[in-house]
Amino acid sequence: MGLSIWEGKKAQELLDLLEAQNHLISHQNAAIDLLASDKRASLVSDVMTVATLCKNGNILEVMDYGDQIAPAWREGENNYNPAFNLCHEGDAELEDGEIIHGAFWEWDKVTPTGVPFDAPEAITYFDGTEAPGNYYITIGRNYNTGWVAGQNIQITLTETPAGGDQLYIDCGQDYANNPTAGRNWYVYAKGDTTAKQSGTTSNGAAGTKLGETSSTSEHATNGKINAPSRVVYGYGRWSQCALRQRLNSSALAGHWWLPMNDWDRPPAQAATLDGFLAGYAEDVIRHFKPIKVVTVASNFDDNVEDITYDRVFLASLEQMYCVPQFAGKEGDYWEYYKRLLGRISPAPTGQTYARLIKYALNAPTSAQYCFRRSASRSNASYVWCSYTGGYVSTAGSYSAFRCAPGVFLSE
Repeated sequence: MGLSIWEGKKAQELLDLLEAQNHLISHQNAAIDLLASDKRASLVSDVMTVATLCKNGNILEVMDYGDQIAPAWREGENNYNPAFNLCHEGDAELEDGEIIHGAFWEWDKVTPTGVPFDAPEAITYFDGTEAPGNYYITIGRNYNTGWVAGQNIQITLTETPAGGDQLYIDCGQDYANNPTAGRNWYVYAKGDTTAKQSGTTSNGAAGTKLGETSSTSEHATNGKINAPSRVVYGYGRWSQCALRQRLNSSALAGHWWLPMNDWDRPPAQAATLDGFLAGYAEDVIRHFKPIKVVTVASNFDDNVEDITYDRVFLASLEQMYCVPQFAGKEGDYWEYYKRLLGRISPAPTGQTYARLIKYALNAPTSAQYCFRRSASRSNASYVWCSYTGGYVSTAGSYSAFRCAPGVFLSE
């Protein structure tokens, strides 16, 4: 008598399970062989065996912090073998709550192309009831010399915007530029890059008031009106930034970015660069585990502890053994950085550390600014980074700086 469809399906599932177990056992045996002999050179490109060693807690028996692996990666037509430094061994949490053992690895060099942490955002969005005519936004507080309290940003709509359409004002990424003095403005569908209508701003209060920027801080939102700092310099919040989206995507150019809030706008590179993971083979990506990452937002987001689950992330201040903003919040320090800095206590920020200088993957003698994950506490648009000379400070999110991608390897 033949098998029923149900019995056949269960039999196939059992065969698939046995095959997967045999596959894992073969790599565990290979890992044991490595422990019994000196074959570390073969680990440089054998990510599966390295992942097994990481999961089983054996990686430090065959490698040390600072040792490297270098699986192939490409960006566009360019092929590379970027080296990952072994940074730390430990546990991580998956989205379903499972705790897995593995190791943190980080690119030794920085990406060959700079991408903003986040692009300058829209100043407001429409509800779809606005008819053609004059509209204005009042500036509620001085912001440097350009944004003057009491002045008004006036525009004239020639068409009715749809609900959710965004009003973007090009401030030239400089808060000294007066947004009422002939700045170009555009209306976009949310997240779109083709303007539906446009014009130039003037200082006037004719027509209907759309709202007012915060009177308490240039970094705070006020209802539908965005924070001026985010309008000029972008948003420094890891959970909502463009760079995080690119690093965690395998999608091609034009498909990896989505708006994460009502004001969010895409960086220019979203249309020209593929997702970072598109450069790695699938059998490599599967060992980049999507782990729980905690990042504390700025004071203007009430120091919220954002939780994301990322295959690729950036080191926080705490992980790179610098004095953290909130101890114990953004991950354990990485032993690699402790040894690299040669310190017995975390390094104060606002100082220069030559060993933190990062060089470009495609130009190994060219020092680069390198974004880190931690948000500035006192500025909604700034994030921490290491400068070309190793100085540790903050910088505007809109800057097209490079970064050192980090991953958690496990089987």
